Amino acid sequence: MFRPKPGYRLELHVLKSHGASRLNRDGADRPKTINIGGVRRLRISSQSEKYSIRESEIFKQFLEEADQKYGATRMIRTRRAGEIIKDRIQGKILEHGRDPMDYEEQIDAALASLSRLFAKNGKASDTADTKQAIAFSETEIEYLAEIMFSVEKDGELAINDCADTLKNMNDERNSVGPLSPELQLFGRFTTASVFLKNIDTPLQLNHGFTVHEARIEHDYWTTVDDLNKQSGKQGGAHLDLRPFGSGVFYHYYCLDVPLLSRNIAAAFPVLEPERNLEMTQDLIAAFLYAILIRNPVGGQTGHANHDLPSCAYVTYGNAFPYSAQSVFECPVQPEQHGGYITAAKKCFEQWRKERKKRYGIFCGFEQCMGLGETDVDLQTMVEASIEEATPAIRRELFSA
Repeated sequence: MFRPKPGYRLELHVLKSHGASRLNRDGADRPKTINIGGVRRLRISSQSEKYSIRESEIFKQFLEEADQKYGATRMIRTRRAGEIIKDRIQGKILEHGRDPMDYEEQIDAALASLSRLFAKNGKASDTADTKQAIAFSETEIEYLAEIMFSVEKDGELAINDCADTLKNMNDERNSVGPLSPELQLFGRFTTASVFLKNIDTPLQLNHGFTVHEARIEHDYWTTVDDLNKQSGKQGGAHLDLRPFGSGVFYHYYCLDVPLLSRNIAAAFPVLEPERNLEMTQDLIAAFLYAILIRNPVGGQTGHANHDLPSCAYVTYGNAFPYSAQSVFECPVQPEQHGGYITAAKKCFEQWRKERKKRYGIFCGFEQCMGLGETDVDLQTMVEASIEEATPAIRRELFSA
């Protein structure tokens, strides 16, 4: 009889309590919300989560080490790649002892076609800016600068048209974000590019939401004019209302380990499989640490929401991915002496028991932090998770 086989996904469930906060806001400067179970909850979007992971202190530490150990480069998401390429070309002109200002018009004309590479209808805009923010690796930026700059046989410098040069080289839609581990984790999707290849993201994550009903409150605040105060004048120099909220948030993350490994292998063909194995392990470790320790940066100067998880639960080897969002469809009610977090933990524990009873475990590995007697510390959770995932990483890298 057919039975589902074990999978190769790392799944992480996190409950985190935030006090007064403005971590993620909409266009009206109000905390983002969502209606679940008939009541309004506060929400942190997945885009905000991914950005805060990339910009976290821990992830930046990993990128610095990856640069030193593996020759990795940063990811750049921008509409203004033309400005960076122009700066690189000007640097090359200076290296040849020429004045970049003498080539200003040639550079601008050659870069005008850059937007055509990323336009659906193939038409260039008036500037080199692209209509959509594109994620490049720094290596791709440098490559574009190199193919646009050349030295003729007579020693004259030439600035080549960007789009035409790529077309003549048959170098279309094949760049896989070389040497950028960020791109391999977060992926890239562009509907228009004829140069950059889409990169399937191995990461899935939900929009974090409060497990209970939440209300938006308003902070009435004023500023004092020091000169008015010194002269004895009354009243504030400025007053305003600033919305904020608080609550216990549920977050879910799912990482496809084999896909991440294949992405790394494609982006770092210059490295031996053993080195790619080490980098994939380092990348997953940095990602897990960042998930658990960092927070979105919105409103931090006025609220200091540097909150650690109240609990975390990680699994590896499930036959199919599943989140615990449904258990919080019914809003959690606070306990008299435990508040929302104690009640949320109990709901989550009940979900774990029912999930195993109804669907079986289909899981070769699970660990908890902050849920009971079987708890482990943060470092143990991260390192044990990577150890479990390593055979799948090795299989993908060494069979490539």
